[in-house]
Amino acid sequence: MATDKDSTMFATFIRNIEQKISELTVLDIKTVVGDFNYTPDGKVEILKTGDFKLIQSRFNLIGGDVTTFISNELITDKYAWLRDFHARKEERGHEIVQGNIRAIIALYDLYRQTKGLKFNEENIDETLLEPQPLG
Repeated sequence: MATDKDSTMFATFIRNIEQKISELTVLDIKTVVGDFNYTPDGKVEILKTGDFKLIQSRFNLIGGDVTTFISNELITDKYAWLRDFHARKEERGHEIVQGNIRAIIALYDLYRQTKGLKFNEENIDETLLEPQPLG
């Protein structure tokens, strides 16, 4: 029998899933050549006073809109390799988003299937919780 605490935890879990899904609606891929820094939260900050070239693609995964920005200098044949590199990053980005969505759905299904189970924490086999080798 689910308790009020279980219901609250489940509602919080669902809200977290909804938030993560909404964050997955935009895929933003940047290829920066030149001066930049990483912010404390791990994002790329382009130094506006420095010399840089940029290819940026923004995908709206819900509406299907794609916008790509390319610095003029990167349009020449000399930088075809860089545009190809960026295109491969776009493909990989799509794969990552699809994998993330599958993982969120799997977590939701797992939580839904196990939320009512009762167990004695003293009897948990800790070795089952250790990462298992792939393949």
